[in-house]
Amino acid sequence: MSSHSRGFLFSPASCYPTPAAYVVDESGSVLHKWSNAIHQMEPEDNPPGYLRGWNHVEVDTDGSLFAIVPLRALLKLTPESKVEWSCDVAAHHDLAIRDDGMVFVLTEAPRRVLVDDGEYLILDNLVTLIDRCGFVKSEVSLYDILRTDSDLRRLIDNAIKRRSEIFQRRGWPAPDDQVPLEVVQETQAILMNTGYDGDLRRTLQRLRALPGSPCDVLHTNTLELLDAHPSGIWSRGDLLLCMRELNAVVVVDPASGKVRWWWGAEELSGPHQPSVLGGHILVFDNGVNERRTRLVMVNPNTRETVWNWSAQPPQSFFCPLAGGCEQLANGNLLVTNSTTGGAFELTMDGQIVWQLTLPVTAYGKERGRISIYRMSAVEADVIAQFATNEVL
Repeated sequence: MSSHSRGFLFSPASCYPTPAAYVVDESGSVLHKWSNAIHQMEPEDNPPGYLRGWNHVEVDTDGSLFAIVPLRALLKLTPESKVEWSCDVAAHHDLAIRDDGMVFVLTEAPRRVLVDDGEYLILDNLVTLIDRCGFVKSEVSLYDILRTDSDLRRLIDNAIKRRSEIFQRRGWPAPDDQVPLEVVQETQAILMNTGYDGDLRRTLQRLRALPGSPCDVLHTNTLELLDAHPSGIWSRGDLLLCMRELNAVVVVDPASGKVRWWWGAEELSGPHQPSVLGGHILVFDNGVNERRTRLVMVNPNTRETVWNWSAQPPQSFFCPLAGGCEQLANGNLLVTNSTTGGAFELTMDGQIVWQLTLPVTAYGKERGRISIYRMSAVEADVIAQFATNEVL
């Protein structure tokens, strides 16, 4: 059995069409690997980067791997890479495993909405709950929940209208003017929940390709289960979310459908992977507008920044897409640079303990957008379950 105290999990974008997930140690040595090509699009279809491989992976305490096949399925694989179950949902970006083995995952669906008497086609983001056997138990609309807060409703509506105005200024057609008939028919069947027997992934891909429609205004990239906040701002079982296009970090109660807390619209730029540290919220602020990435921690009671870190000089660390940060068991932070395909451990006083860049010879070149979505820590008790003869 492995003697390593911890490992780091990721899935390289370059492994398509046979996606894989690896656990490596700080030196990059492979401690365990999963691989399975189920539900992958065919290479001759030339799918875009966001539909290749596994969007995100997480490991359970028993060594099982949960893998998101983007906009197609959530998989649960045994440590030996066999499919325990596959749930056919338009999954994307993130998932959260409950203590009872049930899983929350982000999904999406097209939806028509009214804003100031104007009709728009958007991609609604959903939180879908999947049971231990891989069956959908429930789902809630984030568009509906977010709009229960008047300020968030205004932020979303303004973003939808602003995007539409940009398309019109560029001289592009209104969303439905030149939509291929097959896409109109597919979308209508999905919206009406009747008569659709196609590949939802392909339909969502075609919708993204239409000028001005749909509006991916929510673009939720993080889903975390929370314990109760010390001062009662949120309760155990509430969800921490991050909306990249809105620059917003939000806590919602999925049971009541209400917003508990939110922040970031005037402070963040394309953020990812918020998490709770000692009652505060840590955020990976990609800094798209400033062309520098930083880590920032906010006090949710006062909404004041209580800690932040930037590289020196700040522009020397810039991760425009994906990426993230999370606290390790020793109190330090694991920081992922998705565009370069690497990660480093950072102390709270800003010292880099170690850093790792994934070798091109082992994991391939960056494929367009990102090399990896993000790394996450895997503790010793999970690693100990992987037999040495499984290490590749």
